Amino acid sequence: MDREAPRLTFFVELESQALDAMMSRPEVLPFLAENRCALSMGLIDLSPERAAWVRELETNGVPVTAWLLLDVADGYWLNADNADVAVSRWRETREWAETAGLRLHRVGLDVEFPRSESKGVLRNRRAAVLDMFRRRRSREQVERAEAAYGALVEEIRATGRSVESYHFPYLLDERAAGSWILRRSLGLVDVAVDAEVFMLYATYLGRAGARAYFEDAPCIALGVTGGGVNQNEPEARSRHLRFEELEPELRAAAAHTRDVYVFSLEGCVEKGWLDRIAKIEWSEPAPPLPIGERISAARSRFFARSLFRAEPLWDRLFAAR
Repeated sequence: MDREAPRLTFFVELESQALDAMMSRPEVLPFLAENRCALSMGLIDLSPERAAWVRELETNGVPVTAWLLLDVADGYWLNADNADVAVSRWRETREWAETAGLRLHRVGLDVEFPRSESKGVLRNRRAAVLDMFRRRRSREQVERAEAAYGALVEEIRATGRSVESYHFPYLLDERAAGSWILRRSLGLVDVAVDAEVFMLYATYLGRAGARAYFEDAPCIALGVTGGGVNQNEPEARSRHLRFEELEPELRAAAAHTRDVYVFSLEGCVEKGWLDRIAKIEWSEPAPPLPIGERISAARSRFFARSLFRAEPLWDRLFAAR
């Protein structure tokens, strides 16, 4: 029996001028509409030009999620340090949508550490994470932020919209360990929403590291094909997936969930992949990974959970700065 194609959602993270240039290409809108795709649009700005494209997409049956983004000075992504700014941003977005007559069927909460930390993580992940661990927050601060984000979710739902969140996969291990150390170190928050999307990017996790979380992820995001805030960093560009790497990940993800996300649309357009994605044979199983890679990835998850469970020990031995 043929497997049905998944519901594909593409992230797009472009300022209005670049968004207009990409969406004006003749192949983009037909691809999205004909393949029943959705967009999670990073709201870097709330311009009339962006509103015009959201309206055009919705008119053509392409659902658009309002992916909330903040000013860089406020952290850009949502975290335990900027809940009040996130609430203000949502209210600005709601007013913008109402003025422009946009539906915005869903709102996306991108939960990541402050953007000011991103270059350090990209260049030396271990050293950057260790530094964030040394500066970790109190559990009470994270709890207050989670309460504020929980109230934000309810405020969004009151407008008739659903809410989805974008998370690092390590949150799944922290939950299993009953720990708070990851959230305290990176400033993440864990809030109940309507759909949880886990960023299982082979670009950063490796293919086995990403697939190790497929069974536990309700919705799977794959990448990176290009674009994003680190697109001009040589370290990031050198890791972009080739289509021959992306396609088996798409088919593997589709075997676990109906909701597959791709970061990013601009990367796929730039590389000319839209037609190739439309022709994927979803019923064809992805080739299995070598057993050695799978064992190594499973060990990494076990090690992560062990580290998280040791939270009381870390607090006794290494006081936060």
